[in-house]
Amino acid sequence: MKTYLFLYIILKDLRASGANEEKILNNSITSSWITKDVFIAALEATFTNSHCCNVRLRESTRDIHRLFRQFVDNYSYEYSLNSNTYECKAYFLLGSMEEEIVEELKKVPPLSTTEIFVVLDNYTGNDSSIFNATIYGNANANVMSRSGLWSLSENYLAPRIFHSIDKYERTNREAEGINFNGRQLRVSTFYRPPVSYLNRTVTRVIDDTEEEIFAADDDIERDGIEMKIFMLMAEKLNFTWIITKPKDRYGKRYNETAWQGGVIQLIHNNKIDIAFASIWLTIDHHTFVDLSEPWYQLFIHFLVPRPRPTTSFWALTRPFSVNTWILLVLAIFLQSVCMYGHAQLNPRCPTRFRSFLITFIELTGRLLGAWAPRNMVNVKLQLHLWQTMGLILVTAYSSSLAARLTGAEYEDRIDSIRQFLEANLSWGRAPPIPEFRDYFDYDDPYASQLPNKYRKVENVDEIHENIVKGNYAIIGRFVGSVFFPEDEVRNEDLKDYRVMKEMVGKFYASFAVQPWLLPPVNSIILRLKESGIITFHLHDVLRRRASFNLREVLIEHDGRDGRTRVLTLTPLGAAFSLLFFGLSISTLIFYLEIKYACKSKSIRKTLQYINKNRKRRLTSYGKKQLKSDNN
Repeated sequence: MKTYLFLYIILKDLRASGANEEKILNNSITSSWITKDVFIAALEATFTNSHCCNVRLRESTRDIHRLFRQFVDNYSYEYSLNSNTYECKAYFLLGSMEEEIVEELKKVPPLSTTEIFVVLDNYTGNDSSIFNATIYGNANANVMSRSGLWSLSENYLAPRIFHSIDKYERTNREAEGINFNGRQLRVSTFYRPPVSYLNRTVTRVIDDTEEEIFAADDDIERDGIEMKIFMLMAEKLNFTWIITKPKDRYGKRYNETAWQGGVIQLIHNNKIDIAFASIWLTIDHHTFVDLSEPWYQLFIHFLVPRPRPTTSFWALTRPFSVNTWILLVLAIFLQSVCMYGHAQLNPRCPTRFRSFLITFIELTGRLLGAWAPRNMVNVKLQLHLWQTMGLILVTAYSSSLAARLTGAEYEDRIDSIRQFLEANLSWGRAPPIPEFRDYFDYDDPYASQLPNKYRKVENVDEIHENIVKGNYAIIGRFVGSVFFPEDEVRNEDLKDYRVMKEMVGKFYASFAVQPWLLPPVNSIILRLKESGIITFHLHDVLRRRASFNLREVLIEHDGRDGRTRVLTLTPLGAAFSLLFFGLSISTLIFYLEIKYACKSKSIRKTLQYINKNRKRRLTSYGKKQLKSDNN
């Protein structure tokens, strides 16, 4: 491809120049005012990150041909001539007229990743329009002419100017010597513990617009993990800063091409240079702004209400599970059937077992240890084994019941999204409404229902009201070993909350920067991570700023503490109800028996007659006992 393009230019010139000039061209094509070593060094120093090149060539003079031939011979990658290949970030502009070069420069994307090498086959002065730095934007550029070699200052410096270079080696851009020379960067963040504690602002006019500027004049506010990292960046890169407070925190994606509000829009509209406030490394954010290397991974969880102490009316049934109670009733029923059938077939078996109801009552009484008739002919082994099983069951039941009635009982913990939904909890966050797909996995059948539980809240007071009403969860993230809510929550409101064990999501935290700031910021973050300085500041900030209440949410309070409590009526309600029911049944049966014995007589007279006979028997028995004692 290179050979065909070069031959095309040569043949075009030959047709114009004629056969007499062919010999002169061939003799002089290898000579140029740029030596081979200098040209190669300039190419390598300019195109440091590119592996393809867009070539702009509009003239066809001999000198231009020689320079182009030098490029073809010394550039080892693919190139396209007078056509745009947008994947290629390198641009080689060759010509002898400044006006044409400037027009071509205006068509080049002025991005920080663009690399431009201009070769002007002419002499230039210091007032040349090629040295107008605004044409290049944030691109990196080197210019070579017959007058010398120039290099455009780094895109992080302001204003950018061209410096004359004595030796080509100095055109190589090394990241080791990055120095912003005190340039003031525009920064934006907001109060976001534990990464930023800036809170107090003052109003100042910047570019004819009133802005809220953080004072940041004391160490208490100039604190936070990302604030510490940012200040180390400012120290290492030698820049100053002014920090503004954004509206709507991060903002929200409006559609595929627009972002509305927040620090993301400020970066996207080139209103600020750096933004930090635990910005998540997500596709939505990266679509609109450049994000740095992440400095930490965050884990999203919910704070849910703690299990409350509970007392049940049916506390007597708690020692055994439902299945155990069912098996116990079935065992009594089957044993009664066996005893009843045995009594029907064996005439020597006690006659009381020929009644199924009496058999069922006796076996229940023997199991509970409340009834033990002596007559056990032919059924002694079965009944002894039955009573032994009853002794074991009653012992186990009594021990468990005593422990449960005197110890605290709690509701089940909410530790999964499924339990979250079953408990009918809602959750909220300050505006704007979050992008739910960033928080939850929509492929999960339970997590996909959480957006329906969202409730918009405006401030701390509204959060407090929702907490007081109950059934409200607080979303937040783990930084280190400490949980931080998304919004500010009162300390007293956190006392009745604990962390739900199941994680909702996890994200990496990054800095949002302008493209030309990305390489130096990434370099600083990587060095701070490798040296452990970020880890040090993380632990230091958490140690100093994390409150006791934030750490308390990790401690479970529904375990057994070894203390006993006074019994109340509620857990014993079933026992008293059963006692009352039994007393009522026995009273009714007693009444019916008397009624049956009295027949047509009055019950009152029958009771008086029974009482009179009882006294007479006691009197006669006493006299007989007295005579026997005298004898």
